[in-house]
Amino acid sequence: MPFNAVAGKDLNGDGIITDYVPGTSRAQGNRNLDLSLVNAWRAVNGLAPIPASQIDGNGYNSLDIRANKAIPLGSNRKLDVIVQVFNVMGTDNLLASGAAGTWVTNALSDSFGRILQALNRRQAELAVRIVW
Repeated sequence: MPFNAVAGKDLNGDGIITDYVPGTSRAQGNRNLDLSLVNAWRAVNGLAPIPASQIDGNGYNSLDIRANKAIPLGSNRKLDVIVQVFNVMGTDNLLASGAAGTWVTNALSDSFGRILQALNRRQAELAVRIVW
């Protein structure tokens, strides 16, 4: 997903710090962002450059499994035992989509381009259901 490279300063004097890094436009990060423009802006502000390897992607990869065992109790009754495991492989899925403020978009931040939150690595669920 794209993100904005925000200058971190009020460049147009409107009192709001949402102006883009000079030379960039909306939703360029992680797609068409020219990192040299961000690094030039950081240099003007006395900061070190950001390496391209620091820009996080927000790809999603999860393998889920479910097992179910029906145990007859007589008549039309049964007991279902269900086990589910989500993200079996324990993949780190970074949380950028739908979560406000998780992608660091301030070009003056040392964490620019990082996603600071992740979904759970692995979860399991055990359920028992009685059917009659």
